[in-house]
Parts: sequence; structure tokens; C-alpha cells
Amino acid sequence: MKNYPAKLLLLGEHTVNVGSRALALPLPLFSGKWAYAPHLGPDELAARQMKLPQLAYYLEQLQQRGQLLAQLDTAAFKQELAKGLVFESNIPTGYGAGSSGALVAAVLGNRRFTPVNWGIGNWDIEDSSLSELKQALAQMEAFFHGTSSGTDPLICFLQKPVLLGGPSGNVTLAALPKSFCWLDNAQLPPKGSHTIFLLDTGKPRNAAEFIDYFLKKMEGITFKARCQMSLNLDVDKAIDAFLDGDGKRLFGQVHNIGLFQLRFLPRLIPPKFHPLWKLGLEGDLFKLKVCGAGGGGFLLGITKDFETTKVTLAKHKLLPIMAI
Repeated sequence: MKNYPAKLLLLGEHTVNVGSRALALPLPLFSGKWAYAPHLGPDELAARQMKLPQLAYYLEQLQQRGQLLAQLDTAAFKQELAKGLVFESNIPTGYGAGSSGALVAAVLGNRRFTPVNWGIGNWDIEDSSLSELKQALAQMEAFFHGTSSGTDPLICFLQKPVLLGGPSGNVTLAALPKSFCWLDNAQLPPKGSHTIFLLDTGKPRNAAEFIDYFLKKMEGITFKARCQMSLNLDVDKAIDAFLDGDGKRLFGQVHNIGLFQLRFLPRLIPPKFHPLWKLGLEGDLFKLKVCGAGGGGFLLGITKDFETTKVTLAKHKLLPIMAI
């Protein structure tokens, strides 16, 4: 069955809520897919299915009230669950990688309980249809979080990079630069390229806590002005550098973003990583920035020399994900 990738908010964490753009990409390093486990006993199946039966009931109730935005056959969904349908995923939870988003995307993309005209290949990808799709996915993912922007499941469903926010507030597809390539641990980045990597802090976090921290900081006039005149501009410049395939410019902008985060948003960085963060800022080998809400999960890094960076950061788990 089809894989649904994790998602990565590459640039624009927090600032997308206060005027900057954000760039989100599918993250094929982690993914989930449907499978069947028909021979499990009731208790084992319940453990494997986790909240899927409750999700099906939640969607069914919305449908019965005429409120469900997605075109779903909720009865068929429940029937497949009774046959042993499970969602197998290696997407880490508490890391902002879209574990619930991938699951919701997989529900909408499963032709066993969605009409044929609702699949990925049949979407007319215009701004209006993306907004409609995002709203439908947000309503579904709200089961897990109470509220949802719909961004995570949108990325997982489309499996394409998406630009969010900015003055228009639109959701638009983005084109990856020609120099872009995905990486894995067995693949060396192209010579002369810049490698973007994840550093695993080993610490899951609650995104709401750190979103609230940022928004409370924005209530201060001085910080708000700093954010709008400095951080937002650096984020937008970083997005342009990435989409232009200019690793050197991106490296410099990540330095600026990381410096701002350490100076003015230190709670977003787990304390034990502050010295490592400073090491990156003081040198010219690698730079680090917050990935997603911050507070744990992954940190995002960029380097001109991944092999040397891997040796320098040998005590940490690094995951090379892309090069430009």
C-alpha cells in the first residue's frame, strides 16, 4: 500500500503566525502505511489500532450531523478496521514530524473508503482547492489535538513542498531547486553542496507549550519589533535562498535565525544543546536552528562539510536529509 511521509517545517517555525512565510516539505525518511493484521486477538488488535476506532466514530458523528467536510464512507472505514486494518508508522511522536498528519492523510487517501474522485491524482491543484483540502484535513486531525491548521496532513497527503503564510496568507505549491536531492545515511551529498540534517535531541516535547511561549513573547513591544524587523526578514530570505538552490546564502541566513533564537528565544533550545549551538555560531562548519515548535524533538542543521560535521558531532545522532 501507499506510503505517507512525515512532514518537515523547514523554515518559518513560529514566525508564520506573525507575518512571515513558511516552507514545509514531506520527509520521506519517516513514513506510515496501511496494513492488515487479521490474525491478532481483540486485545492485540486494539493495541495496534490505537485510536483508529475512535477516529472512525468521530468522523461518523460529524457525517451524521452533516458537518463532515471530507468525502468519506465512514461505514466502510469501520468495516476495514473490523477486518484488521492498522496503520504501521515509524514517524516519531512528540517531534513535530506529523505522525497524526500522516495518519489522517492516509485515511483520506485510502480508496477503500473514499470516492475515486477524492484521490491525490484527481485534485486540481489551485489555491482554492488546496484551501478546501486543508480545511477538510484540519477537521479530521482535530480529533487528535482539539484544533488543527491542517498543514501537517496537507503536506503528507500531497507529498509536495508547500509555501504557507506571507501577506496573502495563501497555501501554494513550491518548486524544489534543480540542485536539490534527498539523502539518506548511505548516500554522500554531492561535492560542493550544502547538507541539511536533523539532530535528534532524544527529547519529545509538547508543541503547545512552546507555541504559547512564543506568542507571549510577541506581546512585548520590543520583542515584536525585533521579530518583525529581523527574524521574519531572515526567514523569508532563507526561504528564497533555499528555493533558488543557493546553499551559501541559506547557510548565512540559518546563522542569523539561529543567533536570534539563542539570544531572544532560548527556551526553544534544550539547555544542554546551548553550548553546541554556540559552537556552530562561532565557527564556519555548521549552523543550527529550531525545527518545528522547539523545546526538543529535532534540531535542524546545515553544513558545508557533512563528513567533518559528523565527526565533530559524533556524540549526537545526525540524520542527513537533503542537499542543495
